[in-house]
Amino acid sequence: MINIRFELVDVKLKSEKVDLKSGLLKSLTLPWAPIEIDSSKALPKIAEAAPLGPDVVEWMQKAAADVAVFEAMCEEYNRAGSELVSSSGDAYIPGVRAGDIRGESVNANVVRSRGYGTVITPRGNFNVRIGSKVTFAKADILAWAALPFTYGVQWLLTLLQWKDLARAPITNRIRFASSHGLVAPNFFLIPATFAPIRTLRVGITSDNRQTLTIRGRGTKGSYENVLFEDKVDIDSGENEFTYNVFGFPSVGAFTLEIQPQDNTQTVLDYIDIFPP
Repeated sequence: MINIRFELVDVKLKSEKVDLKSGLLKSLTLPWAPIEIDSSKALPKIAEAAPLGPDVVEWMQKAAADVAVFEAMCEEYNRAGSELVSSSGDAYIPGVRAGDIRGESVNANVVRSRGYGTVITPRGNFNVRIGSKVTFAKADILAWAALPFTYGVQWLLTLLQWKDLARAPITNRIRFASSHGLVAPNFFLIPATFAPIRTLRVGITSDNRQTLTIRGRGTKGSYENVLFEDKVDIDSGENEFTYNVFGFPSVGAFTLEIQPQDNTQTVLDYIDIFPP
């Protein structure tokens, strides 16, 4: 494990303006869907375009709303030269797979009887309880799953896998998409520097006061190593928080994790690093 130390230097509200649209992208699969952070906000437009009927049931509408926000998040993340993949749908039939991970193909009766669904990865399986979310970090697999609802035999599953991390600095806005209130984290590679100190300056827009969870993790191959964990309180509007990271004789590379609270709408505005 690399030897580094993190110190929160400053947290400030730069503006009370809450802009949750500018600079964000649309889903390529559903380009007519609105730009939203949370899938419940996209659902009315989805339901209007595909109302309930003989060929459309409720889980399809809610899965499409997840596709609209999570695929757009991937588009925003991947313009940094990285690879984040997502998938949403019924994990039983036709199944849900994103990159190297997939939902276990069992019907919702099985999921309800045990209280959770299972996600299968090359580095072991993990469970996500009904109405909740889970982040999975092991070796070279960095993944997230949400299971907001079950139905008769269907269960709605949304998956994310960070196959190649976006490298700081980050200059384009990236949403923290959420599945019906269950907010996903995001992960960024902070490269090594020859200097013994590196400063991170992170811009975040939030629709509400909330507490962010900030973690430093190992790099690919050691994602499960948590180097530090902290809580940062931010206000509604445009916020900026600053960390100094110390290492001897220099600061090595690490993964920065940012996790907003559930039932918030949050956008990353930028990550600046000094020295660059």
